[in-house]
Amino acid sequence: MQRWSSQLNRYLRVGQRRVEGWLDPFSARYIAELIFLLRESGRFGPCAEIGVHHGRLFILLHLASEDLSVAIDVFGNQHLNTDRSGRGDKKRFLENLVRWGGDPSRVAILQKSSLEIAPEEILSLVGPISVFSVDGGHTAECALNDLKLAEATLHPGGVVVLDDFFNEVWPEVCVGAVQYFISGGRLKPFAVTPNKILLCDPDYNAFYRTTLRDRLRLYHDKDAELFGSPVSIMGVSRHGRFGLLKRRVAASPAGPLLKQLKNVLWRSA
Repeated sequence: MQRWSSQLNRYLRVGQRRVEGWLDPFSARYIAELIFLLRESGRFGPCAEIGVHHGRLFILLHLASEDLSVAIDVFGNQHLNTDRSGRGDKKRFLENLVRWGGDPSRVAILQKSSLEIAPEEILSLVGPISVFSVDGGHTAECALNDLKLAEATLHPGGVVVLDDFFNEVWPEVCVGAVQYFISGGRLKPFAVTPNKILLCDPDYNAFYRTTLRDRLRLYHDKDAELFGSPVSIMGVSRHGRFGLLKRRVAASPAGPLLKQLKNVLWRSA
């Protein structure tokens, strides 16, 4: 099975760094590896994101899926963006989508607050969601609502990617997520990557956690527990083997030259 298309490969290498937004390159790599695992196991289908902004993560999800994807954002309706946690631009989003090989006809755009969306609206458009990114309003109310919405629309064995749980600038996201976990939310964490936590049904925790940890073992920092659920900490510190290798290379005489070469390759790609 082909891991991913040439368009997705190019977007992972170059595009996701050029689209304005907040997505760590390793988190992008981890999510792409997750998608390939979902495809291998026959569980990959429609994707969705709350808080599309200019499309940095959504384009990755869209390019990986052959199904209709759902993009949820208030975009120009900024009076609905009560916490000013982002200023999505629909025109720039669609321009970025096309530039990096996306197909607007396979995107269902819901330009509204996620607080106004019922699960049935999403399910009637695309059916159950395989990967649902939650990066919308950063109030506790929005975070709790969006996690419940994602849970209600998720395919069995699907995954939710929650942004900014550990972001000290937006503590309300953590508050909303904690409310979700302690109030009986079905989904539990299985991995932590830079600025993301990934959730699934507990029945799938061991499968996703151990398989992805083994496939990306150079980025594995440690195993831990979050809300009673075992998680793999991936790519977030300098203590993993890959982080140690990067520091040694950067400190070597070849470090500055390799950095210049990397910048030249990015500009020419």
